[in-house]
Amino acid sequence: MFFRKPKQTLSYHEYIQRSEGQRRRAIGYLDVSVKRKGSNYWENICKQKHNLGTTVGQDLLHRVLYTNTAGDASGFGANYVALSTNAGGASAAHTSVAGEITANGLQRVIADTKTHTGGTNTTTIQEVFTASGTHTNVQLTGLLNNTVASGVSVLVHEATFTATTLASGDELQVTWTITSTF
Repeated sequence: MFFRKPKQTLSYHEYIQRSEGQRRRAIGYLDVSVKRKGSNYWENICKQKHNLGTTVGQDLLHRVLYTNTAGDASGFGANYVALSTNAGGASAAHTSVAGEITANGLQRVIADTKTHTGGTNTTTIQEVFTASGTHTNVQLTGLLNNTVASGVSVLVHEATFTATTLASGDELQVTWTITSTF
């Protein structure tokens, strides 16, 4: 005689653990908008795109959240936003933003907006860049824990978005929304 096993009901956390291969991680989404010089309107060029958490980024999260007592550069939060024109895409194996833009208003900066409400699983990091020169095919962004000049930086998140060309005076708004599943 054949008996069927009853269906198993999983809690949300059990489902996430199984679907993530038993790994808990911070996941997030990226929104990118552009405002052309002389315009009052923001144009969405990327909305709710899943970003990629890097392997070294996961290591940083563990150091910052659990093991770092030295107060060194790895203790800074991943709230520096970088941009690139690199078309190679995002990869969990990346340790830096390939072809990172370092001039004309789009160089890496600490985000002006960094918000987290206690007791929630979500953090929002947002920066508005203003181009001071022409940039062709800006299409990659990363969240890092430090500035370029300070030496050691860890790329925590990376994502692509629809390539856009910016003229001097155009603005690009990058919004990272990160949700932890701890």
